[in-house]
Amino acid sequence: MVDTHSIEKISELGEGQFIEFKESFDKSLQKEIVAFANASGGVIYLGITDSGFPKGIDASNRLKSQIQDIAYNCDPSIIINLVEVANVIVIVVSEGNNKPYSCSNGFFMRMGANSQKMTRNEILTLAIKSGKVRFDEQICSNFDWKDFDDEKFTYYLKLAGISYNLPKEEI
Repeated sequence: MVDTHSIEKISELGEGQFIEFKESFDKSLQKEIVAFANASGGVIYLGITDSGFPKGIDASNRLKSQIQDIAYNCDPSIIINLVEVANVIVIVVSEGNNKPYSCSNGFFMRMGANSQKMTRNEILTLAIKSGKVRFDEQICSNFDWKDFDDEKFTYYLKLAGISYNLPKEEI
C-alpha cells in the first residue's frame, strides 16, 4: 500500500533500478513504462522531481486516461496500475510476460537508474530468453558439413517415415 509516508521514504531513497521520478507528464513516459516491462518491473512517480522533491501534479481523470492510453498503445500492450497519493500519481509497471515490448520510440530496458534504448542484438537476446524464438527455429550460422553424419541422417529419415525425395540440404 502506497501512502504519504511511503512517498516521503521513496523520495529519500532516490531513483534506481525499480524507481523513476518524473516531475511532469511528457512523451518520455512511454519509454519508462516499456523499459520497466522489459526488465523486472518498477514504479514511476509522476509529480516528484529528479532530486526527490514531491512537487505534486494535477491528477485529473484526463491525465490518468492519457497514461493508460500510452501503456495500451505499447506493442504489445502493457498493463499498469495507477494510484494517486498526495498529488503524486504512482504508476506500477510489472515485469512483462510478453517481452520484448516497444513504444513509438523503440525498445528500451531499465539499467540501473536509466532507461536505455536497446540494440538489435539486445532485442534478439531478449526475444530468445523470453521464448519468442525457440532453439530449434534458430539458424546455426557456424554449421560445417564435415560434421554431418549421412548414416545417422538416413537412419533418422527411416525412423521418422520421411521420404528422401528432396536434397538433404532442404530436408
